[in-house]
Amino acid sequence: MKAFIVGSLRQPLAAVGVDTQCVPDDFDLRARGVIDSLGFVQLIGHLEARFACSIDLADLPPEQLTNLGLLSRHIAAQIGFRIPLSSALE
Repeated sequence: MKAFIVGSLRQPLAAVGVDTQCVPDDFDLRARGVIDSLGFVQLIGHLEARFACSIDLADLPPEQLTNLGLLSRHIAAQIGFRIPLSSALE
């Protein structure tokens, strides 16, 4: 899920000088200027459309909503996203 989010934000990440190959889990998308509140809503809408689901963020504290690792794990757990075994072994 993290890789999908990073891929979706490739251009905004590059615009602030972030190497998309090594974005740390504790990276805050809002604090680092990658997305603003509208960008966050657009990202969630993109994820919901891509995975044909509704994402509920009520259990994630507001200050953690734009933390890349926490957000990725929260969404992955909600939609049952699993890394294919072949990808995990590479």
